[in-house]
Amino acid sequence: MNAALRAQLAYRIRVASPADWAEFSQLWIAFNAIYGGEPDARERSRVMSCVRRNFSESAALRVLRSIRGSVDRILEVPPGNMQLDRDDPSFRAATQRCAALYRNRGETSKNRLAAVGGVIYQVRCNLIHGDKDPDDARDRMLVSESVAVLRSLMPALEGQLA
Repeated sequence: MNAALRAQLAYRIRVASPADWAEFSQLWIAFNAIYGGEPDARERSRVMSCVRRNFSESAALRVLRSIRGSVDRILEVPPGNMQLDRDDPSFRAATQRCAALYRNRGETSKNRLAAVGGVIYQVRCNLIHGDKDPDDARDRMLVSESVAVLRSLMPALEGQLA
């Protein structure tokens, strides 16, 4: 994308972002306060490890049940890494791996919920790095559904740690 188009996108983000984009940032910062202490060097791995380490099976299952619709909508087409070209074979690779883990009913609820965290992490990356457009319906949906996930995940995680 050339500089003029990036500037137009920046303007739209600054003046026309939906309210839930700010809520996403607030929820993610709170989540980061918890997963930031995980020892893994890769951030997506820290997100997933935090969920695995801190949720009981029953609490993870409760969250999974409450977010199923949102996750299913997000995973209709798993989000890609917008830092890569859409034709790059790695564009959706990480979220496709997470989607497969989430969809595997033989996995534990903790692993399946951790996989959701890995998918939401990609939405976070794209949003924070300025690759989501408030004029794009899919981008609005991905952030909105991710907020719904985080609204359920964060209080449950805080409760597990209290």
